[in-house]
Amino acid sequence: MADYQIRQASLQDIDAICLVEKSAFPPHRQASSETLVNRMKLFPEGFYVILYKDKIVGFSTALLTDDLRSLEALNPPDNQLHQPQGNTYYLRSVGIMSEHQRKGFGKALIEKQLENARGLNKKRFCFTASEEVEAFYTHLGFKKLTNYESFHGSIQAVWEMIFI
Repeated sequence: MADYQIRQASLQDIDAICLVEKSAFPPHRQASSETLVNRMKLFPEGFYVILYKDKIVGFSTALLTDDLRSLEALNPPDNQLHQPQGNTYYLRSVGIMSEHQRKGFGKALIEKQLENARGLNKKRFCFTASEEVEAFYTHLGFKKLTNYESFHGSIQAVWEMIFI
C-alpha cells in the first residue's frame, strides 16, 4: 500500500465521509449524515479518516460501552449505547471507497482503533460484521462469538478481542 495518513475526523470531513458511506455500503445499510455527525460528536476520539493522495478514502467510528453480553445490548440508538466510562471499545463502522478496498486501508483503520482502545485501557474490543468478511477478521486475530439477524435483514456476526 502506498503512502496514506490516518487522522481524527472533523465536522469539515462529513461530506467526504458520506461519499465513502455511499460507496462502501448498500443503501439499506448506509448511515445518514445526521447519524455520522452524531457519532462524531459522541466520541470524536474514536472517529478516524484515512487519506490517500490527500483524499479521504475511508473512515472508522467507535463508541465506548459496557460489556455487550447480549445482542439486545446492540439495539439502543448510539446516544444510549455510548457510555463514556464503559469498559468495551465498540467499533461501530469501517467504510472504504469501493475502488480502494482490498488495499490495506481497512486493516490500517482497525489497527488504529485497536491502538486507541489499548491506550484508553479498555478490556474488550468488539464489533459486528457481515458473514462475507469472516476470513478477514479471523486473520486479524478476532474471535467470532455468535451470528444474528440484524435490523436490516442480513446475517451479522459479533466479534471480539480481549486485552490482557
